[in-house]
Amino acid sequence: MLKAFLRYLPISSGSNNKLEESASSVAPVPEGYHAPVQAREQLALPHRVKWLQMLWDYSSLPKEMYQQYYLRPLERCVTLMQQFPATENGHHTCLGGMVDYLLETTAYAARLSKSHLLPIDAPPEEQATQSAAWNAVIVYAAMVQSLDGLSQIEIELESGKRWLPLTSSPEEHYRFRFRSVTDAHLAQSQGAMRAWKIIPDEALHWLNNWPQALNVLSLYLSGFRNESGVINAIVSEAIRISTGNVFEVQISTLSATSLPTALPEVVLSPAVSAPDVKSVSVPPAESSGPLTLVSALDNTLSSFRPPAGTAEEMPSQEEDVAGELLAVMGLVVSTTPDGEETTVITALPEPKDTTASGSSDLGEKFWQWLSDGCRSGRFLVNIPDARIHIIATWVFIRTPGIFHQFLQENNHPASDKSVLQNAFERLGRHRQDKGAMYTCHLYQDCEKKGRFSKLSGYLILASKLYERHNIPGENPLLVIKQQNNQGVMP
Repeated sequence: MLKAFLRYLPISSGSNNKLEESASSVAPVPEGYHAPVQAREQLALPHRVKWLQMLWDYSSLPKEMYQQYYLRPLERCVTLMQQFPATENGHHTCLGGMVDYLLETTAYAARLSKSHLLPIDAPPEEQATQSAAWNAVIVYAAMVQSLDGLSQIEIELESGKRWLPLTSSPEEHYRFRFRSVTDAHLAQSQGAMRAWKIIPDEALHWLNNWPQALNVLSLYLSGFRNESGVINAIVSEAIRISTGNVFEVQISTLSATSLPTALPEVVLSPAVSAPDVKSVSVPPAESSGPLTLVSALDNTLSSFRPPAGTAEEMPSQEEDVAGELLAVMGLVVSTTPDGEETTVITALPEPKDTTASGSSDLGEKFWQWLSDGCRSGRFLVNIPDARIHIIATWVFIRTPGIFHQFLQENNHPASDKSVLQNAFERLGRHRQDKGAMYTCHLYQDCEKKGRFSKLSGYLILASKLYERHNIPGENPLLVIKQQNNQGVMP
């Protein structure tokens, strides 16, 4: 089945050495050297196609822009990285490890970007408008930091000339060795020089529509990463996940084809320091650092929480699926022994081909069905079994029941639920703060004490669904909880 991006098909199920066998089919590769390999050939390896699919799944761009704004700079990075390992003795030490590290980190960063609404202090409507731009900023930042490893490597061509990874692939067979990095400022300036050549000019002109996004990207590309705030934190977390082998790829080990060792090497760590932000728990076996989740609601949520120790949870009449849909983001909500909810990173599911079911059209079809049902009064509202509840200026749609109802009414198989949910999220019309989903408590009395049912779902501005139609009154029994359990929304 064709992938959504169409351009990369698997060419081999073997190790990365197959790349050199293909590239050397015309001229034999001298012993101790590597043959230059085109970017598209490298990206067509099966395990790399999976990472590209994941990047597509969590991108916020239509296919044409994705190919131009994401695949093109990725090809430029891969062209410079060739067959280099990411590090000599650390992570991704195999041939081609630098490319694998690039794709893994970039895909994880795209996934983590879905847990943030940026810029942080902007109104929700403005954040929704800018979501694609900030997704691109995060993706570009992840790409650029992956290029840092090139400062550690010295490359010599077969002719004896040195090769500088800057704009194109080497024109001859090459060999390489790791070297000491003695001038951090020089490495930073060279990294900035490469970074500005990676990002397409068209993408920079597009980002110029949102000056704050472009300014933050400029800081990051120029090497001022700590100053880029939450962008730096997101990329740092993606680095920790990638180097923690959450999704392990088995490829060949590094062969002894580098230059003779000269001086003791100093390997630059790709990790960069993150600002002091709130974090949630991450299992040590899967990641060594916290997952940063920054919310635009931190200063606006009210403190209408029921008295401590007065609420008792009832089993929901639908399965509690907060984790189910968060799993699409690789996140699940769990509860600590003291009752505090935390978000943890889980192993990624196998990437899905979303184009097979026409996910873009499916998302729009669901939105129209949902909006028509709200305006016509066809849906039950504000009763215990309802899948639609009103709270303040928001519509809470309860999952997964709302998705299953749509699939049943429109003669789609129940197995399309995940594809539908993914398509809905890609529309970007729901509120996203500490993750795409919210948990709510549905109480039995207006005092909001005692027993309650725990529901999961999405928040959508009521004005978007009802437009100029009358909006039902608020459900007085419903309380929307923050995912960090520090407050509730009225």
